[in-house]
Amino acid sequence: MKNIFYIILMISTLFFLQACSADEEVATTAASQTMTDSTGATVSLDGNYVIKCNGTSYGSTHFFNKQEILISGTNYTETFAQFNDTDCDNSTSTTKSVLTFAVGSDTKTSGSDNSSKNGLAVTKIVLAVQSSTFTIHQASLLKSYNDDEMFGYSDWAVDVAKETWGLNDNGTVAETEVIGLKVYDIWHVSGTSLKTGYTQGIETTKDYPTELNDSNVWKKD
Repeated sequence: MKNIFYIILMISTLFFLQACSADEEVATTAASQTMTDSTGATVSLDGNYVIKCNGTSYGSTHFFNKQEILISGTNYTETFAQFNDTDCDNSTSTTKSVLTFAVGSDTKTSGSDNSSKNGLAVTKIVLAVQSSTFTIHQASLLKSYNDDEMFGYSDWAVDVAKETWGLNDNGTVAETEVIGLKVYDIWHVSGTSLKTGYTQGIETTKDYPTELNDSNVWKKD
C-alpha cells in the first residue's frame, strides 16, 4: 500500500509541476501589441509584413532586395534579403535584425512640404536592438569576404549566419552598436499596409521622425 501511495504522490507532484511550468510559460509570453489604425480602430500588430522584390540596376550590376518584418508580441524581427536578379530568385546575402519594441502614444505627422502628408494619425514606437546577423548565400562571394576579413571573420561559409552587431566592417568594436540601443520611429496602419517613419537607420537620435517614408510600404500577409 505504501508503494502505491508513493507512486500516486509522485504522479500528482509531477502533474502539478508540469501545470505550473505551463502557467509560467504562458505568463512570460508577451501579449499581442495594438495601436490605432487610420480609421481610429484598435488593431493587433502581430503578423508578417513584406515589401516585395524591388531595386535598381547599374550596368551589369544588379541591386535588388526583399524585406520582411515578423511581429509577435513585443518581438520584432526584420529580414533584408539581397538578390542579383530582377525576380529576386538568386539570393546573395541576408541581414537579419532582432529587436524588441514598445508602443507609445498617438501623434500626427508634420513638417512635410506636401501638406497632404501632414496631420496623418501615427503612433510612436520605441525599438531596442538585440542582435543582427549577416549570411552569405553564394560561394562566389566567400573569397572576397574571407580575404577582406569582413566584420573580423575569415571563415565565412555559405548559409552560415555570423553575428555582426557591435562590429565594424573590419571587425573592430562599434561602440555605438550596443545591445538595447533605442530606435525611435512612427508607424501608420491602414488596412493591411504598414508605413514607418523616416529614420536615420539603426544609429538614430532620440527624436521621433515627423514624416512617413512613403517609398517603403509593408503589406501584411
